[in-house]
Amino acid sequence: MAEAGEVIFFEGQIIGDEEPRNLADSGALAGVDAGPGMQWNDGMATARADVESASLEEAFDGLGVERVAPAESETLGTGVDSLDEALDGGLRSGLLTELAESGASSGGQVLLLHLLAGMRREQKFAALVDGADGFDPESAPRELLEHLLWARCRSAGEAMKVADALLRDENLGMVLVDVRGCGERELRGVKAADWYRLQRLAERSGAFVCVFTPRPFIPSAQVRVRLQGRMSIENMDMSVSELGGGLEFEVLRKRVREREGFAQLVRRAVG
Repeated sequence: MAEAGEVIFFEGQIIGDEEPRNLADSGALAGVDAGPGMQWNDGMATARADVESASLEEAFDGLGVERVAPAESETLGTGVDSLDEALDGGLRSGLLTELAESGASSGGQVLLLHLLAGMRREQKFAALVDGADGFDPESAPRELLEHLLWARCRSAGEAMKVADALLRDENLGMVLVDVRGCGERELRGVKAADWYRLQRLAERSGAFVCVFTPRPFIPSAQVRVRLQGRMSIENMDMSVSELGGGLEFEVLRKRVREREGFAQLVRRAVG
């Protein structure tokens, strides 16, 4: 079995006890794990001081995020009608979306599977950056694993580095980052500048970028949805589609990009 810290790519369906092919062994994903040459936090310590004397653009330049024209925004339906209606059609590409759970069994895993199904409909590749190595492939329909890159991480910090590398590649339609199982101390250790860096990379790549969190806290989230309610054991026999229909949520923040690429607050909605 693969260990945490490895990157697994599911190609085709998993049959029986056959182990998924791990492209990390072939070197096809070389560079995903941060090597000694990656200067991840260089310059971030002085970012706050720089903001006081520089424009927003200059501050981001100091973080190493290149300013480029954003890709044309696309909309992806989540498959949950009420959520799509609240988000004016669904998720927007190039924006950083935070999906926060108010408690256990609030529907985060159901929504994650819905998003993978959306990528399958679009025939695009998706990546799941698993911050606490908590994803169980057996819990997902096998057809949803056909175009999934699964990066198993040991901490929130490691997950941020992997997400950074994947978004720089710009060949993925969606990057999901799951830090729900990470400890509070780990999450506090991720600097605000790191989240803003992820947001800017999402804009540059034009991918759908969603972060699953145990509570709302990402400062750079342009869309923030809090999942609430609780799914009971009686729901276990329901299909993923049926479970999605019972999803309860509240949209806490919703922004769209202006022509120049900046995010603009639109309104607050409740689902």
